[in-house]
Amino acid sequence: MIRPISQEIADYLKTHDRFLIMAHQKPDGDAIGSAIALGLGLKKCRKKVDYYVQTPVEQKLAGLPEINCFNRNMADHYDALVFVDCSTLSFAFKPKELPPHDCSIVIDHHQSNEGYGVLNHVEITSATAELVFRLLMQMNIELDAEIADAVFAGISTDTGSFQFSNVTAETHEIVAQLYAYRNDFAVLSKQLHCEKSYDQMKMYGAAASVLKVLDDGRIGWVLLDHATIQKYGGDINITDDIANIGMNTLGIMVAATIKEITPGQYRISLRSRSPFDIDVSVIAKRYGGGGHKRAAGLTFAGDLMEIQNALIDLVAGSIDR
Repeated sequence: MIRPISQEIADYLKTHDRFLIMAHQKPDGDAIGSAIALGLGLKKCRKKVDYYVQTPVEQKLAGLPEINCFNRNMADHYDALVFVDCSTLSFAFKPKELPPHDCSIVIDHHQSNEGYGVLNHVEITSATAELVFRLLMQMNIELDAEIADAVFAGISTDTGSFQFSNVTAETHEIVAQLYAYRNDFAVLSKQLHCEKSYDQMKMYGAAASVLKVLDDGRIGWVLLDHATIQKYGGDINITDDIANIGMNTLGIMVAATIKEITPGQYRISLRSRSPFDIDVSVIAKRYGGGGHKRAAGLTFAGDLMEIQNALIDLVAGSIDR
């Protein structure tokens, strides 16, 4: 049985008419999939839906048709701004001036969420797309193949194709129900996890080639410098699996993937491996970022040795417990 989410949010969406859907900066598969699934579901209820989502999106997601509706319109007033898969308002991709609105709604699965909406549903699940699926079921909205693709994209990408420890029985139950609307996700799954452009493949190879192990092999460290990122087409070509290079290396407990987006300015992805009890979101939040216990991120400008030392201390503290 699929559990409901906030009835207050479901009721508000049912009884109001115009919504603007937003997500976090540099949106990933879960942000895009959640936004699209919710938007299409609301449109089935004859609601007016606009999107304000950062583009261009990753190549692997470009086949989701609703992306063509992103950033087309901006109304003078909205019944609600709806933020999906975004833990803080500062991390949202949003207009410089938020449009006038009566309410703000947050639907998110990050444990670091700050509850910045008027109405919030924050629950630790494999993906925000799980929460959106449950909401659509709760509102008795009939899904179709396009919505199923969006939900599948969100869940599949945020679970590393069901490899991560955030996967639960309910995750699989939701995906099983999607097959009522799309009898084969093989093509989409291959697009999401396997297919890369030439530049993306070279970027992945460059990241793998600079992998270092620190702290007696317990920490994986990948640093993609600005020149390399530009050589292979910019940060849009940094695929999700690059953040998992360290974690896919035997013996690694914690991994950091550092992308120099502009000279001296870094976007850092942190990962930790089960069954070690290491909460990398502690470091992310220390520097203004956020995320999950085993997957978090931050933006950093400064001496990267500071991050290295913080990771070494984090691992040492977990071993000593």
